[in-house]
Order: sequence, then C-alpha cells, then structure tokens
Amino acid sequence: MNLRRFLGLGPRDEAIEDEPTPVGRDAFTDVSAYYDTLMSAVPYRSWVDYVLAILEREGHRPERVLDLCCGTGKVGSELRRRGYDTVGVDLSEGMVRRCASREPALPAVVMDASALGLRQDSFDLVVSLYDSLNYLVQPGALERCFEGVSHTLRPGGLMIFDMNTIHALRIGLFTQNNTNTLEPLEYRWKSHWDESRRLCKVEMNFRWRGSGEKMEFSETHYERAWEEEEVRDMLAAAGMETLHVYNAYDFREPGVFSDRVYYVARALKVE
Repeated sequence: MNLRRFLGLGPRDEAIEDEPTPVGRDAFTDVSAYYDTLMSAVPYRSWVDYVLAILEREGHRPERVLDLCCGTGKVGSELRRRGYDTVGVDLSEGMVRRCASREPALPAVVMDASALGLRQDSFDLVVSLYDSLNYLVQPGALERCFEGVSHTLRPGGLMIFDMNTIHALRIGLFTQNNTNTLEPLEYRWKSHWDESRRLCKVEMNFRWRGSGEKMEFSETHYERAWEEEEVRDMLAAAGMETLHVYNAYDFREPGVFSDRVYYVARALKVE
C-alpha cells in the first residue's frame, strides 16, 4: 500500500449502488467450513489477554459472559478455558456448529445480534471482537444491538467490543490476497469504499487447494464505519455509559491513523 493511500490522500471513493445483503446470505456461508484455516494466524489468546487487562483496570470480575458474534468460538472457548462461564451467539449457522468442536467446547446458538432474545440481567460481561459489529449495516441494526445488550447485562455490567475505523475502511484494509503463499486456502479480496454512506463492500474469492476436494467459491461482505461520537450516542440511548475508547491493544486514545478501536461501556441500570 503506497503512502498516499495510507494517508487517505489518494482516490478512494466510489458509489456502491447495491444494497448490502444480510450476513448469513452472502457472508460467512461457504467460508465457515474453512474459517479456522483462514484465521490460523489470528492471536485469539492475546485478544483475550487484552480484554482481561481491561477488566483488571476497571476492577470488574465477571462470572457470566456472552461472546456476541462468536464465530467458530475461539474467543469464547478461551474465556471458558480461563474459568469464565461463557456462551456464544452468532447469525451464521455454519460457524455456530463449529463451536462444539472447540476445546473446551463453547455452548452457542444461532441468533441475530440486532435482535437478541436473551433474558434480562443475564450477563456480567458482553464481548464482541474482530469488527463483528461493523457488519451491522442495516438501518437501526447497531442501535438495536446495543439495546439488546443493555437489556441482558446486569446493573454495572460491561460491554467490550472492537470496531474498524473509518480510516481503516477508507484506505482499503480488506484489499489483500495470499496468492503468493502455499496456504491451503487461497484468497483474493477487493474492497470498495462509499464515502457518503461510509460503507465498505468486499468482494472475496476463495480457492481451496488443501487436502480433499478442490473447490472455489465467493462471498460478498459489507461493513459500515462509524464516528466515535455516533457510537457513544447510540450506547447512551440504549442505557450504557461509554467509559473508554482505546486504540486497539493498548490504552492510548485513538489517533487519526488508528485502524481498530475498542469501546468499553457500562450498563447504567439501577439494582
């Protein structure tokens, strides 16, 4: 990636004429069977270390934890391994099925993050990692997600989640490929950024060249980017107070070139 593009100075804006398709229709369908291979280099344990460091700073000691948009269950399983009573929800049925094969297994069910049907005051902590909430692109979806989280958090419970920033999606974070490697799952991704809608469309092409049947498939993913103030306002409207916004994996305030940020919010319900 050249410097002008990284700085956001190069041409980057293009209208995305089509409407985003919901997750589960064109995203996280065929790839779910290969997702763990695709994400084999992701440092899930380090991510959990960071979440626990946030909890330590807040003096928060949760017992019951929800892994929201849990995917194949790597984060939730790691939390269970460390002694937290954790369950997961995700919209992708294929991803949820793989949670049972984790060690330890993560109990998980298929559920839409923007329509959580969970019991009131059920959890002390809700975590949602790997820009999952950027995928809530339909109008009002993120607001409804926060409302559902606020409902299911106990008074004083925390929500910790990350998001890709406008900067990250604007500079083409998802335009990448591994075609010059020997990885069993080859991928070629091309991102498109619509500045007016703050919408990123990613055309993903895959080719499985590992053992077993060779196959090719494609998916289309969409992410929406948000200003920090917008996220804070939505959290507040749902009954949660934003405690901190961190540059990912440290405790500094986000800068103009931050590509991922973490939000820490607290349920304001009175016991």
